[in-house]
Amino acid sequence: MTPPSPQPPVPEGYRLRQTSPDDAEAVARLKRAAETALHGETDVTVEHVHEEWALPRLDLKRDLWLLEDAAGELAGYGFCWVEAPPAMIVAEQTVHPDHRSRGLSELLLLLGEARAAELARAAGVDGALDVWTSEGDAARLALFERRGFAHIRTFLRLERELDDPVEPPVWPAGLEVRLFRRGRDEEPVHAAGEEAFRDHFRPSAMDLGEWLDFRFVRGDLDLGLWFVAWDGEEVAGAVLAFETPVGGYVDELFVRRPWRGGGLGRALLLTACAELRRRGQPLAYLGVDAENPTGAMRLYGSAGFMQRRRATRVYSRDLRLGLP
Repeated sequence: MTPPSPQPPVPEGYRLRQTSPDDAEAVARLKRAAETALHGETDVTVEHVHEEWALPRLDLKRDLWLLEDAAGELAGYGFCWVEAPPAMIVAEQTVHPDHRSRGLSELLLLLGEARAAELARAAGVDGALDVWTSEGDAARLALFERRGFAHIRTFLRLERELDDPVEPPVWPAGLEVRLFRRGRDEEPVHAAGEEAFRDHFRPSAMDLGEWLDFRFVRGDLDLGLWFVAWDGEEVAGAVLAFETPVGGYVDELFVRRPWRGGGLGRALLLTACAELRRRGQPLAYLGVDAENPTGAMRLYGSAGFMQRRRATRVYSRDLRLGLP
């Protein structure tokens, strides 16, 4: 077994402790405060935290950290996760806006780095650790650069207001769109998504069992926002959307290679937007890699999606065997 790395010092006035399932609501409040400070709004709910903690290969006792102040209030939260085995790892650091500039972000980053190095050594391979923050968070960006991380990608949040009716989708010939059917569609939809997302930057990897545990943990899951396009018995593409406190979130939209270029992605997206509008949601939003190679930026622009908040920058550092 790989020995744990030494713990970096905790700033005076704070306490580092492990996470338990009972902390989900406090973590959600912390995330809401941090996101609102950056963007003026937040879509984080406790269900978001439950879903995050259901990620496969995530160990609540070893991969997550909470920082409390002297009054026992949550001031910081971080986690480290093997996004794609064996050693494509990501780490998050979230600090309450009232506790910024006190060394908490750096502590959480150091904890993530140390855990990522342990995971890479245990896998016996070189790897990479990715971190991210808003392009408007100058202090965090400077911290990443001081720690040897390099900017590798930019992700955008795109939005479309739903005040006006959504144009009807035009479906490619021979395809049928149906709502996701629980107990029947899990295996083919999971397999199709894993295949389609291999063309994306840093695709996560989950086997079917992991995907089921992750995807269906949310208490607010509504399959009336999951649309699947079928070509006979084959899944050609799908869109998975959710309602949030600020609008409808298009979490996944994918089209498999043989069906790309014929308008299927746009038809799925418009279908989700129309249903979100019918439900009274003010807007639809999604995240996209600014350098996505599958034509996603053109697709979203053609469906009326535009950037309205600061982008997120992803930074990365190599994890070399034998190095801290």
